[in-house]
Amino acid sequence: MSFESSIIIPTLNDAATLAPTVELLNRVVASTGAAGEVLIVDAGSEDETLAEASRLADRYPLLHIRVLVRDQARAGFGSLVRLGVAYAQGRFCVLVMPDARDPLDLIPKMIGELRGGAHLVLCSRFEGDRAGANLPRRFVVYQAIYHRAIRILLGLDIPDSTYGFRAFNRTFVQALGLTGRRMSVCSEITFKVVLARGEMTRVTGGPTGPMLRDQSKFRLGNELGGYALTLARAKLHTMGVSWF
Repeated sequence: MSFESSIIIPTLNDAATLAPTVELLNRVVASTGAAGEVLIVDAGSEDETLAEASRLADRYPLLHIRVLVRDQARAGFGSLVRLGVAYAQGRFCVLVMPDARDPLDLIPKMIGELRGGAHLVLCSRFEGDRAGANLPRRFVVYQAIYHRAIRILLGLDIPDSTYGFRAFNRTFVQALGLTGRRMSVCSEITFKVVLARGEMTRVTGGPTGPMLRDQSKFRLGNELGGYALTLARAKLHTMGVSWF
């Protein structure tokens, strides 16, 4: 069976929120008007995530849920994303976080942008009437700094280059050769698509509720180096030092 879209959900101990995420996806995917699949890519969860994923696969057969598991010692966020993209069968990929907070109602619009020729559709949390809503203050501050650094080094206005919730043309992005093992894989996708002269569009949206303490897997201290290196590689590419 051929799919238009493959929805990739990276998980690690997300049993508590996986079901609400998939339940909403079940309603949203139907409105895209095309067959899709869901790939739950797990980093070796120690809670009930895998059992919950199996139950959801039985409960929602029209989502064609597949569960992939990667060895936890090597399963950074970027590794999960790359594994999901490698196994995806859809023309388009949509990256969804498992915390039931992404504005999933935007997926039909994002798929529509891809159908129209876009290679990457970013969801921007820092534009629109509710810019920055439901985000910790530290997120807003570091994103503002990163946004400014992108403008200075690359001459690009990308307010939210790192947000995981996004959609992209699978074959176009695969051809660019993703290498990131951590969360910087998101900025890597963003920069490589732009540098390859792909078409990038943005939709406005943001988390639908506040992040619970036990949901947050992001640690700025762990990710800052990756974001800085990714931006540096993008700058060097514009100077003739090939990145891809």
